[in-house]
Amino acid sequence: MCFRPADASAGTGVSQCPECGKTIQTMGGIVLTDCPFCECPLQPAPAAPNIPGMPAIPGAPGTPKVPSA
Repeated sequence: MCFRPADASAGTGVSQCPECGKTIQTMGGIVLTDCPFCECPLQPAPAAPNIPGMPAIPGAPGTPKVPSA
């Protein structure tokens, strides 16, 4: 078995919590959404996805046109 330490260089680096001021390190490219110390959100909440409405119900087909001579 191979036990390797997490790669500290793969993340975005060191950041600081805006509320408690503690240093937060990212490891292995994992970006935290909440501070592990004070639980405040670190990033703004993502916007709701733009979901299109339901398509209109198609109407009944019309009567065929009379062929012209």
